[in-house]
Amino acid sequence: MSDTPDAFAPRVGRRERNKQEKLARIVGAARQLFRDRGFAETTTQQIAEAADIGTGTLFLYARSKEDLLVLVFSDEMLETARAAFASVDPDAALLDQLMQVFSSMLAYHERDRDIARLLLKEVMFPDAMGRGAAISELLDVIFAGLADLVVRARAAGKCHQAAPPLMIAENLFANYYLELIGRLGDRTTAAQFQTRLRQHLAITINAPA
Repeated sequence: MSDTPDAFAPRVGRRERNKQEKLARIVGAARQLFRDRGFAETTTQQIAEAADIGTGTLFLYARSKEDLLVLVFSDEMLETARAAFASVDPDAALLDQLMQVFSSMLAYHERDRDIARLLLKEVMFPDAMGRGAAISELLDVIFAGLADLVVRARAAGKCHQAAPPLMIAENLFANYYLELIGRLGDRTTAAQFQTRLRQHLAITINAPA
């Protein structure tokens, strides 16, 4: 018998494998239809047919199209956030690091602005437990990543903002979120987004813009 860690890993049963496979088909079908037809024009019946399942089965995984929207794109947003923090230049000033992170997040949303607007609405006003859990996980990753950047900058003598790191992180994200709404609402250009966000972040961390 092998002594590798995989040999001791619990096996996934057939029922769980089937559940995971159905979920993958649902997510893939919904993502493609939302992007091809648009969210408003896509029906749950179309998603179920594309995923080769019944509508009753579909509603075991998501109770509404809004649930499906978050289910489909929450993993992508998580991956985007984690990749953004992983790619930060450790030698850069905190303000530049923050701009790197938030610029990566903006680039993700700019890929499909219609979907992004809907996602922002669901982040602001989640009305289902499943959606709330997915959004909370995303925000936890973002807040923890921002707080970690603040802590490291303080240790290096590059940040003199004395507030608790998590509170600073929440304020930093609030600045980004406000500017993101303006950008996706076509109230600012990409260049204005960068300029305004940098100014707001600089105020929050007491740094020159």
